Amino acid sequence: MPVDGVDVAVETLGANGDRPVLHLHGFPVDHRILRGPLERIYAAHPGWRRSYVDLPGFGAAPPAAAMASSDDALRIVLGLVAELGAGRPAVLVGQSWGGYLALAAACRHPELVAGLVLVCPMTVPEHAVRDVPVVAPPEIPAAVAAGADPGDLAEFRDIAVVADERHFAFFREAVLPALRTADADTVERVGAAYALAAPPTAPYPGPALVLAGRDDAIVGYRDAWRATEALLPHATFVALDGAGHHAHVEHEETFAALVGAFLDRLAAAG
Repeated sequence: MPVDGVDVAVETLGANGDRPVLHLHGFPVDHRILRGPLERIYAAHPGWRRSYVDLPGFGAAPPAAAMASSDDALRIVLGLVAELGAGRPAVLVGQSWGGYLALAAACRHPELVAGLVLVCPMTVPEHAVRDVPVVAPPEIPAAVAAGADPGDLAEFRDIAVVADERHFAFFREAVLPALRTADADTVERVGAAYALAAPPTAPYPGPALVLAGRDDAIVGYRDAWRATEALLPHATFVALDGAGHHAHVEHEETFAALVGAFLDRLAAAG
C-alpha cells in the first residue's frame, strides 16, 4: 500500500471492527521478527485487527529513495498509524528500531496511539555510547549445531542468550531471511542517518509496556529504563533475566503473559 508517496508492505489480519494494532520491525529485519510470537498471543486474546508492516527496503516492501533515514521511517509510520487506525487510536508494538519509531510516534501524536508495547527497544542510536552488559557468547548445544551451517551458527551466537532449538529455529526462519533480503542501499542510507533529528521530549501520557532483556548486549536494558523514566509516566517496565535481544522468543511464555494482560487491560478500558 502507498503511504507518503512510497510503497509499504502490510499484512492485516482480523475483522474491520476489531481494535487496530500496528507492528513495527527492527533494523534490518522485517515483520517476521514479531509475527509468530504475537499471533500466538492474539489467538488467546481475540478482538484485535493486526497489521504487520515491512517498511520500504525490508521484507516484501520494495526499496524507495525516499527511505533514507529514521526520520523518513517515522514519517511513514505516522502515515500508517493514521490510515490503518481509520479514525481510531491504534496500539503500537515495536521491536528494537521499531520500538524507537513507535515511541517517537506516540510522543509526537499521542492522540493517534491507544497504547504502546516496546520489545527490546533501541533508544540510543549511537552504538558506541549505549549502556549494554558484557555477555559471554552462549554454548551451542549439540542438538542445535547438528547439521547447521557454521555461518548461521556464528550469527546466532552473536545475538543469542538462550541458544535452544526453538530459538535457533526462529532465527533461521524469521531473522536470517530478513537480514539477507534487506535492500543493501536502504540499510546503508538509514544506518548512516539512524538517529532522529528531533528525538522526543514530550512524554506519551498513555499506557505502555516496555519489555527488555537483562542480558541484551545489542541495545541493553538500562537505556530503555532511562527512556521509560523520561517519556512514559504510565509504563510497566520489565527486564527479563536470562534474555537477550530476542527476549520475546527466549522467554516467550513470560512475554505472552505480560503482553496478553496488557492487551486485556486496554480492551477493558475501551
